[in-house]
Formats: sequence, structure tokens, C-alpha cells
Amino acid sequence: MLAMDAYFKKALDERVNIGLHRKLGVYDSLIDFSSNDYLGIASENKSGATGSRLISGNSKDLEELESSFAAKVGAQAALYYSAGYLANIGLLPTITDRFTTIISDELIHASLIDGIRLSYAKRYSFKHNDLEHLEKLLQSHNGKKIIVAETVYSMDGDSPELNQLFNIVSKYEDTYVILDEAHGLGLSGKNNLGIAQSYISHPNCLAIVYPLGKAVGLSGAFVVGSKLLRDYLINFSRSFIYSTGPSKPLIKQLKKQLEHLSLKDSKNLFLLKKHFLKGIDKNYSVLSGEYGAIVSILTKEKSKDIEKELLDNNFFVKAILSPTVKKGFERLRICFHDYNTLEEIDNLLKILNSKN
Repeated sequence: MLAMDAYFKKALDERVNIGLHRKLGVYDSLIDFSSNDYLGIASENKSGATGSRLISGNSKDLEELESSFAAKVGAQAALYYSAGYLANIGLLPTITDRFTTIISDELIHASLIDGIRLSYAKRYSFKHNDLEHLEKLLQSHNGKKIIVAETVYSMDGDSPELNQLFNIVSKYEDTYVILDEAHGLGLSGKNNLGIAQSYISHPNCLAIVYPLGKAVGLSGAFVVGSKLLRDYLINFSRSFIYSTGPSKPLIKQLKKQLEHLSLKDSKNLFLLKKHFLKGIDKNYSVLSGEYGAIVSILTKEKSKDIEKELLDNNFFVKAILSPTVKKGFERLRICFHDYNTLEEIDNLLKILNSKN
């Protein structure tokens, strides 16, 4: 048994021994004196969850959705959170303690940063996608270590070299990886389920977070990993325990749109992105990567002015400013979509190239 599994099992066994082990149940057929559906509105409309999942907000359909998603990515289990933010602030503090060291990429999402801040762990960051720097930090710390990274970074659009990352981590005892697949899900991998799924069975892969607000087009997130991890989170993760479960219509729509996701073809999106990268003025500093839909143009102090001109010409492109990104790295963040056209790309390029 891996050290992390032993850690989970010990905590769960203690809960069992004192009679406080939490389990999800489904109570739809019982006379209700427990839910928060005080006026009966949710029941009348067959809509809301009416409570947290440990009270009245669980359902057979949701558990089946979790099991189905876990199977698709090759994992033992999945647990649904009501938002990607809640997943990350619920996962990281729960699986760490003051004897843990968290080492994260410097450009991880704010939700991951907040999750780390809420933990008691010692925390360090390595230079963006710099795995040599990561290894130096690993060599400097003993005990349990958690590496936190994303498969596609939300601002730069690039990705870490995951094979190399896991090769490095596997050399160090009691060291694990958590990956956030927010911007890769839907655009790569088997059944369009991202590149992280290739590593879900790796002994050093602790969890993968799959937020559902990007390519899937809805809300929530799956935390995917072992059955022990799922049980542990049900018992100890505060943002899971104390959040209302998803509504019945949302569960139904999630199932539908996840099935749709597996059938989508992202070739047109990547052709448009390639066309844009070929046509953009070479004097611009451009950030992007292989697997994502994001391209950032470092327009610095001109970012807001160019954003306004694009808006005046019916283009919705957001300027990303400090402190969201470092001062001096202000940018226009461009997200490509399956429904954009070559004509739209050419008109966008015309405006951007006239500004450089």
C-alpha cells in the first residue's frame, strides 16, 4: 500500500471506530423531515437537490454519473463538486497536513493557490514548466510532497511535459502529483477527455481535477482518483460536505453534454488557431501550446486600448492585466472555438496587426 493510501485508510478507520464514518445515501422514497425544501418548491418542480449530499442532496443518477466518468478516464472513482473552485479548495487542504510540502507551478490557477493557502502544508513554487527547478526543490525537502500543476495553463495556453514530470516524481519517495485538467478537457486525449487520463493509473498520480465549466459548458467538477481518496474526501472535505448538491436538471444535462463531448471533433478549432498563429505579426510576443484553445498576445500597456478597439469592431477579446498576470506581462487572451470562422480570424488579425 502506498503511503498516501495508508494515510487515508488510517483516518477513515478512526472514523469507523468512533461511529462517525460518513457515507452517501439516497432517501427519495422516505417521508421527508430532513431536507431544506421548506416550501416544497424543489419537490413540486423536480428540480433542486434540497441539501448537501450527506443530507438529502445525493441521488442514484449522480452516483452513476460519477462512476461513468471515472470509468471513461480509467480511474477507480470520481467525486462531483459544485464548482472547480470548490474542488480545488476542498481537495488540497484535506489531503495535506503540517508535515506535507506542496510544490506548485508558479502559474497555477487562483483556485489552486487558495487551496494551498488554506492548508497547513509548507509551500513552494517552481518556475513555470521548469522541471529542473522542480527537481531541485524535491531534492531539498523530505517527507510527503505534493506536486500541483495544470495540463493546459489558463493564461499562457501551454502545457508541462507530463512524461518527464512523472519520471522525476517517481524517483522520490512519498511524492505525488495533482493535475488540473480545466483547459485540456474536450480538446485532446481519448474520447476528448484530456491528456491527464494517460497518467491516472500512475502510482504517483494522486488526483486529477476535471472542471466542467469550459468545454463541457456547464458547472461543477470531478475529482478523480482512488476509491480510498473518494471516501476520504466525503468524510473530510469541507467544501464537499457543506455544499448543496447539484440539481436534478443539471445532472441530466451533464450526462448529455459529457456524451456530446466525446463525439465532438476539435480539428476545426486547431486549424483556426494554426491560421491565426501563422498570420499574427511576428513582432508580437505570443504565448500558446499544443493542446489548448488559448493564445495570448503580450500587448502590455496597450492591452486596454486594443481591447476597446476590438470591442468597437464587434470582437469580444479580454485584456488580462496585473495582478491576474505579472506586471509587464499584460496581454490579450484569445480563445478559439469550433464555431469561429476563417473570415473572423482574418478580420481579427487585420486589427491586431495594425496595432503593432
